[in-house]
This record gives sequence, structure tokens and C-alpha cells, in this order.
Amino acid sequence: MAVAALVLAGCALEHGNSTPERSGAARSPHASRDSAGGPLHAVFDRRQDTVASGVTRLILSVVLRGAERDVARSAMEAVADDARRDSTVAAVRVLGYLLPAPGHGDRGGPGVVPFVYLEWIPAGGWDDVSASTARAAHHTEVVFVEDLRGHPGREGPQ
Repeated sequence: MAVAALVLAGCALEHGNSTPERSGAARSPHASRDSAGGPLHAVFDRRQDTVASGVTRLILSVVLRGAERDVARSAMEAVADDARRDSTVAAVRVLGYLLPAPGHGDRGGPGVVPFVYLEWIPAGGWDDVSASTARAAHHTEVVFVEDLRGHPGREGPQ
């Protein structure tokens, strides 16, 4: 679980000049919506890391409305798609959290619970984002915290 916390924390941006941009509790203008019209996610933190002139990595933290995997995946993809509209964005990491069950966040516990992350990155990975890899082929990976035990990128005992 420590690895999951580190992966989802994502607050320490590797290499480069980081500029946190807090968005408060504002939700994405292109937020996914359920059939009742309510938002399926709300962006609560945005951090941008400039790695080269006109090349940035973006970390977005979102609260997801439900724990259904397909719904969470769709909401995360909508957030990433919206972020990629900015031509300077060369990599996106979306960290998805759930609100704690009633009564579980009342005594100094976590305000949100890590649930899933999505990365849209070039072949070399998050740390390889540069002016030369910014427009190269990218891939998207979605990993749910409960699946990290068997994830190939996980270090340490499983």
C-alpha cells in the first residue's frame, strides 16, 4: 500500500521546474456526467511541470463520484483528453481518489482515498518527456490501486 500511496501522491514532480496551479474545487469544464446530469469527477489539484520550452507534464488530481471501474476509467480518460487539448502538454498523469466512507475521514484520517491512476506518456515514460519525445507516439495506462500488487512496475515484495 505504501507504493500505491507514493504513486498516487504524484506531488513531487521529477526533474524540472514545477509550478503548482490549484484549481480549488472547480470541476473540469468537460466533466463526465452520469445519466442524472451530475458530474462523475471534480478536479481538485493541478500541477504543471515545464521540462523544456513549450513542453510540459501535467498532474491532475480528481475526486471520482463512484467506485465502478468502467465509470472511473471513463471519467479519468475525459480529464486526460481535456488536458491534451493544450498543445504544450506532452504527458498527463491523472490521480483518481474516492471520498472516504462516512465516519472514516473524521479523526484526522485521509481526506480522500487513492483509487486509480492514468498516465498518457511517450514510450520512454514520465521521466523521458522532453522536446524530442513530446510529439512521439504515446500510450495510455490505467492502473487501479487494488491491482498494484501484481503490477509489473511495482518494486519490493508482493
